[in-house]
Amino acid sequence: MNQQQSFDAPSGSQSGTTGGKSAGTSNASNSANASNAVRHRGHSGPARTSSVNIRDIAAAAGVSTATVSRVMRGNSKVSDATREKVQEAIERLGYVPNAHALALTTPPNSVTLVVDHISGGTYSEMTAGVERETSDRKMMFRIASTGGKWDEPKPILDDLLSQRPRLAVLTASDVIDDPIDDVLNDYVDKFKSVGTSLVVLARPRMRLSSEIAVVDYANESGMYELTKYMISLGHRRFMFAGLRRNSSVFMARYHGFLRALREAGIEFDLRCTIPLDGDRAATIANTMAMFPAVHGCTAVVAVTDEMALYVIAALRKLGKSVPGDVSVGGFDDMPYAEDLVVPLTTVHAPFGNMGHMAVKIGLDDFGRDVTMPTQLVVRGSVAPVR
Repeated sequence: MNQQQSFDAPSGSQSGTTGGKSAGTSNASNSANASNAVRHRGHSGPARTSSVNIRDIAAAAGVSTATVSRVMRGNSKVSDATREKVQEAIERLGYVPNAHALALTTPPNSVTLVVDHISGGTYSEMTAGVERETSDRKMMFRIASTGGKWDEPKPILDDLLSQRPRLAVLTASDVIDDPIDDVLNDYVDKFKSVGTSLVVLARPRMRLSSEIAVVDYANESGMYELTKYMISLGHRRFMFAGLRRNSSVFMARYHGFLRALREAGIEFDLRCTIPLDGDRAATIANTMAMFPAVHGCTAVVAVTDEMALYVIAALRKLGKSVPGDVSVGGFDDMPYAEDLVVPLTTVHAPFGNMGHMAVKIGLDDFGRDVTMPTQLVVRGSVAPVR
């Protein structure tokens, strides 16, 4: 796991040897007798669940205890082949870190937030909400970053499991049909066994187990209200900036946009969309290429405030003023939105309150599904059609 503090079982104090021999040396008797060692070992030794401990995993996989620890932490300095051997041994022997031993390094009265990235307005507000709610409860707060690497979730979840927090809040992938949901479901019982509750933040439930709580927000209705407001000012020719078909969050916003147009009897050419692209130059180029093709366009609805800024930059390069020639609306209400030269009309997403709610729903059994409301914020970037 990237950019995080590591709180492992007391295996770090081990020498990395088993029975006087290097656990990193392939030894037929070590591997073959790993299960027997599980049955006959006494109460001393490293963190364990039942009678399985980290030395048994090392012996079964033919590696050192230090290597096992690195695999469990998601350390990148382990080959794929070695990682597969260790993970196979962990699953085969049913290893879960012992809660009592882990208490030496991780307070059970803790909340861990797992995010894709530390930076960014969305993440910073949610992080602040989780941290404040945790602090108000006199609990320990920890944060970990995946670096966006949810494509390999097991090392992330194994490391989180070893920390044994009272609550784990995850900003897991919102990609439609992402296998991460199935992996999380497989880990539910493991987390329950060490007393950890799970909450997924800022996305819909999709295929998640009912044992995992979800805090979502009103993306569809929020974009519906923004689009409906722009229609009320006389706009009939629209572009949509930020289409990403595999995102449950962004597709909900797109569906809200289409619903408002449909209810108003406004036809929309589905080709009048700009794909979501985090690259500023690419988005500006795409907007400049698309806009002249949408005859009479007076309004652009952007899936995020960031996309709205890129669209405004493109329109200015085309000699169009905002909102004089074209109205532009965004979504999220980032802190900078009201401080722009033309303050941005947008939809406020309560990211901070969502962070608070994630802790409440996880610790107070406040239901299993909560959808936080969004709110239209009218500023200067949207005006009546001239």
